[in-house]
Amino acid sequence: MPDPDPQPDRARGVPVGTGQRQRILATALSLMAQHGVDGTSMRTLATATGLNVATLYHYFPSKRDLLVAVLEERGFAAALGSDGAAPPSPAPADDVIGLLDDVLASMLEVEEFVRLMLGEALRGDETARAVGGELFRATQSALEGWLVALDPPPCAPEDAPALARLLRSLLVGIFLEHVAGVLGDGDGVTPDTVFRDRTREAAALLTRHQAR
Repeated sequence: MPDPDPQPDRARGVPVGTGQRQRILATALSLMAQHGVDGTSMRTLATATGLNVATLYHYFPSKRDLLVAVLEERGFAAALGSDGAAPPSPAPADDVIGLLDDVLASMLEVEEFVRLMLGEALRGDETARAVGGELFRATQSALEGWLVALDPPPCAPEDAPALARLLRSLLVGIFLEHVAGVLGDGDGVTPDTVFRDRTREAAALLTRHQAR
């Protein structure tokens, strides 16, 4: 089937091919949610989008590139480079509570994709594991940058890597509790409310430790 005419993109004032790329990513996420990363081949994606495989490879040279692009599209790893380099830290939050709130909120916004990544990694999909590893390293780097930029900083600069690892584990643990349904976000209490309560608990403990 011939590729769709890119003229509609130009008519809307967006770069040619932008709409087509977004459609590929949306279809890829849907297929991955149904069949997993390993079960979603480029040929299957081509059929679902009505494009040819060569066109897909023009946008995404490999399945890994496709997965990273889906991840970026969902806002979960903006600027995650193809070489695995960590993205630059965004503007820091005002305090540790704001920092943890921001990260957990972003995870909740892309919950379906996080669930997909977790499931595929647990099933041993190498692509998901590789991209997940890059994401963890990027998160570690961003957390370190945030911690150093906070005013006042919650720790000495040399302790930022260790505290970042601790906070990263806390964030992942809270989200896993939510996914497993044991977070305590039932009875009409929304996950974001529980997330905020947990971040305040962690920040209070850290503040008490600093005051000693």
